[in-house]
Amino acid sequence: MNRRDFVAVSVLAAGGAWAGGSWAADPVADLAGSEPAKVWFRQWLTAFNAQDPSAYRAFVQAHVPDLVPYIDDDLATREASGGLEVLRASLTAPGELTVWVKDRDWDRFSRVMLTVGPAGQIADLNFAGAPVPEDFKVARGGEAEAIGALDGKLRAEAQADRFSGAVLVAKGARTPLREAYGLADRAKTLPATPATRFCVGSMGKMFTAVGVVQQIQAGRIRLADPVAAHLPDYPNAALAKRLTIEHLLTHTGGTGDIFGPFYEAHQAELNTLADYVRLYGPREPAFEPGSKFGYSNYGFVLLGAILERATGQAYDDYCAEHVFRLAGMTATGPRFEDGRTARPYSGSARTGLKALPPYAGLPAGGGYSTVEDLRAFADALRGRRLLDAEHTTLLTTGRVDASGTSRWALGFRVQSRNGEPCYGHGGGAPGVNSDLAIYPRSGYVTAVLCNRGHPLAVNAADYVGARLPA
Repeated sequence: MNRRDFVAVSVLAAGGAWAGGSWAADPVADLAGSEPAKVWFRQWLTAFNAQDPSAYRAFVQAHVPDLVPYIDDDLATREASGGLEVLRASLTAPGELTVWVKDRDWDRFSRVMLTVGPAGQIADLNFAGAPVPEDFKVARGGEAEAIGALDGKLRAEAQADRFSGAVLVAKGARTPLREAYGLADRAKTLPATPATRFCVGSMGKMFTAVGVVQQIQAGRIRLADPVAAHLPDYPNAALAKRLTIEHLLTHTGGTGDIFGPFYEAHQAELNTLADYVRLYGPREPAFEPGSKFGYSNYGFVLLGAILERATGQAYDDYCAEHVFRLAGMTATGPRFEDGRTARPYSGSARTGLKALPPYAGLPAGGGYSTVEDLRAFADALRGRRLLDAEHTTLLTTGRVDASGTSRWALGFRVQSRNGEPCYGHGGGAPGVNSDLAIYPRSGYVTAVLCNRGHPLAVNAADYVGARLPA
């Protein structure tokens, strides 16, 4: 059974999923056939939307046991969403029901796919993102209206203990919103502030990409270079000859993840980037490099190792000198610093929030920053202080279709929110959610950092991004 993917900003789903545009009063009941799937979906939705978390826990334990490890994550999603409303349903395969749903409290749309096996029980339950249908797109208003709506919403969420984090909205030298909500450290009752450092998760991939493209600009690395040109001792020699820098930067190398049981078993051995290459380098690719998109954390760890070889500097030292210093990012780095860094928390307020150990930064993410530093990073990119104009364009121009209207540039995701193009990156892990969006046409920059899990930061970023003036 697949783990459900709730990382869906609206643009991550296949285009055209909402074709038809009309919403039945009871979309599931109006479908002909597949009665078992319809019955199971109704039971699942009733449990998910229940005010008592024990209802969902009991349903999963009884009927979808493979998903028991994710119950707390799902309950956190339930808390953030306010529950789900059904919009449309279809039978997409024999025994497979696909239902499009919307969060009650936010703008997020998703699709739920439920498959019934031969014995009449749930065989698979899967989530994915869905685009915002035309009927539900919001009208853009004035800046003050958009900022006021977001601020009011987040204050209410923080008051209900459903959000903690920091948000910044900037345009040029102006900062219409720079605010924090909730607690950075619950044990110390330490409030979050706009200067609080948060773990940024995979957002750190942008810093790695900037470093690599700086070396492309300097002529030390080329996009077409195979890994073998920079790591001649790479464990999988055959792969290193056909896996290129461009493949790694665009997540098309098939290099896979680093997390999972293997990581847990060998975590104590992973002290340097060379250790990651030694342990993960012998693997065969998940698919032939260049054949398709497949998000890869290991690919960016590998880019960090290549950056070290090309420059002779440790990865962290290189970023500190050539990215953070040039951008004026004074609070950004790879390590947790007690007293000014938010602690990550998993779970939900209704079931109890659990403090997690701090993350350590890697070229794939996990470092720490502030919303003001992220604004400085965006300004440095647009001001050509990190790269010249040609290579800034190279870095931020979409090259590979991921899904729907989302494309990947070199370490940056290119998308649109309510028709307004933007580029940047997000991050998500237990106790971590982040989003940076740079809107080249309107000039806005939005940064949201949260010490709770997905989708809290993305919800806020989507909400304000859809409402700010174009």
